[in-house]
Amino acid sequence: MSLLLSSTINEWVKMSARKKTIFFLGLIAIIPFLGLPVVLRLQNGLGITAVAGAHYPINILNMLTLFVLPLMIFMSVSDMFSGEFGDRTIRSVLLRPVGRFKIFTAKVLAAFGLIAAGLMLGWLSSTIASFFLPASEGMAGGIANSALAYAVAALPMFALCTVAVFIAQFFKNASGALAICILVYAAAKLITFVFPEYTVFSPTAYTDWYEIWIGSAVSAGKLMTIFSFLTGCAIVFYTSGYYLFDKKEV
Repeated sequence: MSLLLSSTINEWVKMSARKKTIFFLGLIAIIPFLGLPVVLRLQNGLGITAVAGAHYPINILNMLTLFVLPLMIFMSVSDMFSGEFGDRTIRSVLLRPVGRFKIFTAKVLAAFGLIAAGLMLGWLSSTIASFFLPASEGMAGGIANSALAYAVAALPMFALCTVAVFIAQFFKNASGALAICILVYAAAKLITFVFPEYTVFSPTAYTDWYEIWIGSAVSAGKLMTIFSFLTGCAIVFYTSGYYLFDKKEV
């Protein structure tokens, strides 16, 4: 367990030191404040409260889960797996007295830690920014709802992360893995619009599943069904990704 923990910390340190990681975390932190002038101008022009402070964090989460977080995940996973095999730095990692399973798991946990950090940072910055907007009734309840939404958004993002990890095993350069991850994600999103009947079979269709937690009442059975599906997808792609990682030659 100590080897897994130390390996995870090592992967997190390497990942957090990359300029791409710093850029995306910084972008997540400033996006809510960059959107304030636009929202305020629209509200002043229309003379109505287009976006109330209580709902602003959810609006930001929509953008994060649709574009920013997936792209951050794809870039980080591509660097951690395909990139390290391409530049052969994976050799120094494999020479340590740590099995491939723990190395693979440490990388996945570090990627999930990045997702959690992005969501937490997004919630904090959007909540602070929301106080600059006209308040609405139930501001305290809105903060609680947004905290719940950001928390449950971690599951579909993690499932998406395991898909990216699986795809990355087929490449030995980060740029190729990144391009395919983006194409697969875009295609999966497009298919759910063109063929909505296939929505239930795509993990990318549930990136906004937090909306059913804070919207109208939804049965516990439906929540459990989606939870089981996303968890199952994560397990399948995690296992498949590890199998390929274990067989991969340096």
